[in-house]
Amino acid sequence: MRFGADAETSASNTPRQKSAFIASWLYVMCPTIPTVHASRGSDSVETVSNPLLRPRWILIHLALATLTATMVFLGFWQLNRLDQKQATNRNVIARTALPPVDIGDLFKSASTSLSFEELQWRVVTAQGTYLADEAVTIINRSQDATAGYSPVTPFLLDNGSVVFVNRGFVPLAQPTPAPTAGSVILKGYLRTSQTRTLLGAVDSTDPTTVEFHRLDLDLLAQRMDKPTLPMYVQLMKQTPALNSPWPAPTQLPELTEGSHFSYAMQWWFFSLVSLTGWIVVSRRALRTRSSQDVALEQTSV
Repeated sequence: MRFGADAETSASNTPRQKSAFIASWLYVMCPTIPTVHASRGSDSVETVSNPLLRPRWILIHLALATLTATMVFLGFWQLNRLDQKQATNRNVIARTALPPVDIGDLFKSASTSLSFEELQWRVVTAQGTYLADEAVTIINRSQDATAGYSPVTPFLLDNGSVVFVNRGFVPLAQPTPAPTAGSVILKGYLRTSQTRTLLGAVDSTDPTTVEFHRLDLDLLAQRMDKPTLPMYVQLMKQTPALNSPWPAPTQLPELTEGSHFSYAMQWWFFSLVSLTGWIVVSRRALRTRSSQDVALEQTSV
């Protein structure tokens, strides 16, 4: 009789044991599937919602997924910036090594074959006279950790067209030296027009304005009554030279790759940390709920 009672008790406990085992397995292996456990004092089962599907956890999942995806995207964005920097460095090295060419001849021959981007950093020469009365100032410049500005003066070429010349950098404490009068021969780099960024300051269209935030050729050309070239010259030197250390020649961009690669690695490391933390916290929540269900099963036996 004792043997029969033990067998009956063991048989009655079998559904509960199976239910607890299934619940634990589903919590760990299938976190998105609702699990079941035996109700207290009964062989019936009831559905228990997965804790990771509660509204608070769903918001956590969405936030962490968005954060992780954003950091992965920023890593690839930094690699794209690295590619752009490397391409710029190659162009600057290659184009500044080419022999100087007369700016008038260059635009005649390149008007239908080369884009402005392909002409940027070409070394050009020009002969003409400064139009000192039309000079403007580009503010908020810096060089060698010194705040300053850049005087920009229209330059009337011998062929009758005008090219704007960025004469260099002047510290804030220094007055603007007047450009050389009379015929001048220039040598400098060709540069494309500067455009306003999304959050950049807006320059005035008032014709009396003489201070600007950027060298926007479309805006400056409206002040001239002569045809202007679509690129400006970043002055290297001129003949005759000024008897002043200012304006100092504007420096070429640093031909380094910067920190883009290390930034990409950092973003991807942060995304891995975020993903790992997400998994660890989720599994901890599942184990906590599973332990509570096991305790409930034991007290119901």
